[in-house]
Amino acid sequence: MTQPSQSEFLWFLQLSRDGEYIGTREKPPRKPTLPYISSLIETAGEAGFDALLTATNYHSEHENYTAAVAALARTAATDPALLIAVRPGMFHPAMYAKMLATLQNLFPGRVRLNIVTGSSPAENAMYGDNEDHARRYERTREFMTILRQLWTQPPPQSFKSDLYSFEKAVLDPAPVQPIPLYFGGASPVAQQIAADLADVYLMWGEREDMLAERLSQMKALEAQTGRKLRYGLRTHVIVRETEAEAHAAAERLISRVDPEVRAAFVASYAHVDGVGQQRQIEMLSGVGADLMVEPGLWAGVGMARSGVGVALIGSPEQVAAKIRRYEEMGFSSFIFSGYPHLEESRRFGELVMPLLKGKAEELRVIHSDEVAPMA
Repeated sequence: MTQPSQSEFLWFLQLSRDGEYIGTREKPPRKPTLPYISSLIETAGEAGFDALLTATNYHSEHENYTAAVAALARTAATDPALLIAVRPGMFHPAMYAKMLATLQNLFPGRVRLNIVTGSSPAENAMYGDNEDHARRYERTREFMTILRQLWTQPPPQSFKSDLYSFEKAVLDPAPVQPIPLYFGGASPVAQQIAADLADVYLMWGEREDMLAERLSQMKALEAQTGRKLRYGLRTHVIVRETEAEAHAAAERLISRVDPEVRAAFVASYAHVDGVGQQRQIEMLSGVGADLMVEPGLWAGVGMARSGVGVALIGSPEQVAAKIRRYEEMGFSSFIFSGYPHLEESRRFGELVMPLLKGKAEELRVIHSDEVAPMA
């Protein structure tokens, strides 16, 4: 008998308009109101998810830290945690350490942090960040080092470099519970930072042979540092009762991709300097007409979305088997998403989570006045 999964499962907290199609000119119909964001957190919890990721993206309708504070205050202490993404170029780490400590102390156990170095200089420039790839990773290392210093060492604390400087900082009280640091990056410098400072090293979905290579590299770094990391995988997911229905849903998702939107998206590749994003672009450029990267992994999301461009796809049994395969490889943290996010989190909870956790989750019925209907 298959043992219940010991992995953690996270969903995506959409902070922009949400809908059933991607790559269209029209704005998706559902607005990211606070009631909707809260319902998404509650529904993901009822579906069996442990936390939700809030991305940091200039094109999102909401700034993610502010939205996270509001959502944590509106939802219950027993609802899932939030994995809050931050770009080190946006905040001084001494101030951000205090902000996160405050949040963890107000909402114990519901705060995690995802460090995002950034893969597009053009997008970084929207925040006033014009540093090159090497400098961004140098800054990321110091940002993470300072967070750990202020959270774990007794005050006062000081730090001085050409990037950051502060004297006799007092962070009191410290976080009531440790704040896990999630971090991803495919370049050698990113992998070394993860081995030295991260709790969870995140990878975007790739072919299994590509993932196995990265895991091997990270295990070698683990041996050098003497630290043990957990490994996380970020993908979308499209699951239906049958494999044929899942592929039909996938085709529907991209059925309205506008050629001009697609062309502009491809043109944006020229501004990418992140190794992980380049790996996604190269991998997706080699797929055939069915957009399958390998069995159970579909590349259609990459036609109109940056970041991870692949989705697990298939019947509940097929998707669960693919996740079990990843667990055998060494992954124990999974971050999923689907369009629209509330309905797809519920669907995953109903169809896949019982196969992973060994029991069905009882899901609350969402009343019609709690969630804005799809147009």
